[in-house]
Amino acid sequence: MAVVEPYAPCPCGSGQKFKWCCHKVENQAERAQRLFESGQIEAAVQVLDEGLRKEADNAWLLTRKALYQIRLGQADSAKASLRLVLDKNPKHFGALTLLARLVIATEGPAEGCLQLQQILSSFPVAERASLASLVSFVASTLVRFTQYPAAIRHFGLAVDLNGPTEEIVQSIGAIQRDVSISPCLKSSYELKAPQSLPESTQTRFNEALDWAEGGLWAAAASAFEILSEEKGASLEADWNAGLCRLWIADDEGAVDGLRRAIARMGNTDEAVDLEALCQELDSLTADDQVEQVQLIWPVSDRNRLLKALRDDPTVDEGDVGPIDPDAPDSPEVANFGFLDRPKLQTKSGLKIEEIPRFVGRVFVGQEIAGIETYDDGRLDGQIERFTTLAEGGIRPAHPKTNVLDKVGKTGLALSWEWRLPDDIDRDERVRLEREQGAALIRDVWPKTPMAYLKGRTPLEAAKAGNAVVPLRAALCQLEFTRTLWRDSVDFTALRATLGLAPEPELDPETVTIETVHLARLGLIPAERLDDDRLTKLYWRARQFALDAVVEKAARVLIERPHLWEQANVEPFALFSDLALLVAGNDRPDEAFEWVRKGRQADPVSKRAAYAPMWDMVEVRIKAREKSPEAWVPDLAVVLERYAGNPEATQAVMLNLLEMGLVRLTPNPDKPGDFILDSRPLQMIMAEYGPRVTTASGRLGVSATKGEIWTPDQSTGGGGGLWTPGSGSGGAPEGGDRPKLIIPGR
Repeated sequence: MAVVEPYAPCPCGSGQKFKWCCHKVENQAERAQRLFESGQIEAAVQVLDEGLRKEADNAWLLTRKALYQIRLGQADSAKASLRLVLDKNPKHFGALTLLARLVIATEGPAEGCLQLQQILSSFPVAERASLASLVSFVASTLVRFTQYPAAIRHFGLAVDLNGPTEEIVQSIGAIQRDVSISPCLKSSYELKAPQSLPESTQTRFNEALDWAEGGLWAAAASAFEILSEEKGASLEADWNAGLCRLWIADDEGAVDGLRRAIARMGNTDEAVDLEALCQELDSLTADDQVEQVQLIWPVSDRNRLLKALRDDPTVDEGDVGPIDPDAPDSPEVANFGFLDRPKLQTKSGLKIEEIPRFVGRVFVGQEIAGIETYDDGRLDGQIERFTTLAEGGIRPAHPKTNVLDKVGKTGLALSWEWRLPDDIDRDERVRLEREQGAALIRDVWPKTPMAYLKGRTPLEAAKAGNAVVPLRAALCQLEFTRTLWRDSVDFTALRATLGLAPEPELDPETVTIETVHLARLGLIPAERLDDDRLTKLYWRARQFALDAVVEKAARVLIERPHLWEQANVEPFALFSDLALLVAGNDRPDEAFEWVRKGRQADPVSKRAAYAPMWDMVEVRIKAREKSPEAWVPDLAVVLERYAGNPEATQAVMLNLLEMGLVRLTPNPDKPGDFILDSRPLQMIMAEYGPRVTTASGRLGVSATKGEIWTPDQSTGGGGGLWTPGSGSGGAPEGGDRPKLIIPGR
């Protein structure tokens, strides 16, 4: 059977019919394909080489050869094959697409973006629409590399080229709703145009702007960097060059350009917001990092070593596990933790200074033992501590040393790992964690050297008086970070110690909500906004998952019930937002009070529809503060109550997805479908759920039956909706994104 029909388009990408193009190498292609399908991939490549000796630049054979080389793990050879195709036909779409994917996978996001830039520049503007799917693929890949600003811009370029798709809309929304992504990385930054330039300079500047608007960001960045030397254009050129570098995932180039612009802007709010972005992007140098090291000794008497560790009150015994959890067949070892003081028993009024901290890990295998710790001044002491404790249990030999990782000095200084008493209750644990986080920001952060302050501490930089913008930016980052301890820090007092005033409030009478930097929305006094601006603030904060701003705006909206219908805001959305937000801030009593008020605020005609949603909100609040024994039986009752009710089941399923009790996984037997994996729910129900069933026989695990969702079903699972305090909603990659639509969302 022929591999390709005679009058089909030739697979070489020439645009001709196969009969008048590559039919001469059909025999080699067919033989190679049979070998490939039988697993003889190297032999298949040899057959293709036979054909290429006849037609050295045949695109069909070369692209197929590249595919086979990829399967053999020969990425560099595959790229070379594809470049031979492009030497003859620079617009060969298949080769371009495959090469771009290969470069991203093997060389990283920045090189992948540059490859795409070359592809875009090789196509006339009128033909670039055909590249939309490739641009969208690159954008999705950038998300996986956490290059969010570049990903957002690439998604936008794909829309400009060929219009929006459901997948692009879902992907952008997922980034916007992800609370783990800084507002600085989600904010929109636009290019600037200077005024009153000389005609020749203005012409060049406009040309660079046109390139950037068309997605040719690498060329535009180079042009703006040259224009930076022109009088009157420096600030805007540096700003634009930095943004264009940002959009091609060149973080180093972006920071260089943006900081040149910041230096020209002075102490302005815009400069502070841009510096905060730079602090998010700035990569660590070797001087800013600390090595995590592992030292290994041969064991001479394992039992003696284990006894010595177990008898020491400053050693905490852990579980037995693989020495390297990420390596298959890794040998199992007994794990211990070195503490800086003996373990504690629970007592009233425990202080954070009293709690022992882990300073290293100890592991003991059958033939080896060793320690893992950080080389930040503690290493020598831990080596001496271990060798003294292990005397007679390890051989007196020079240890084998491995570098496991490198971490930032600042991050290490502002983190902690401690050993709390086993029987400490949840409220006490939360109190201590809140106090510890606040203490680090209040007492440790001001005295810790920072890369963005050129190795100085905040106190030193404040005293020098030449780092106001980076200090303001860093404090904004700290103050607007979503953490348990945020409300326990007096940021006004902290700023005062550094000679800084609080960040200025935005004028509620003139502010344009849509253009305010996301990190500054919290500086808008919501209670003084008019109805229109208040509504816009609420929806924008919700769109970007800005919990603190959502809470502030929702509290004011609740006091203006006349706005609810006008602004298309359901009472359920407002009150459930507040309930989940305050629950996330460890205020469960207030959360349940908002649930009570929300049920009352629902229109009588909609109370039945919203009842399952409120029931699940209550379950989620309980799950935040109580052990599974306390809330899983309530969940079982909810599952039983709404069994057989499709609309209610949809609302329940959304909450189960966001709680992580049900997961969406691709169906291996049917591409495009997704399996609702309810195993986490089944496990927790089996262990903590009720032991009896009702007359329906569905209570408990039987109510968690999995099912297959397909794109044409209206009640498929979905994790793409953010709810306050819940984190980002996940969604499967590729294909149509499933979604749930429920009232009020």
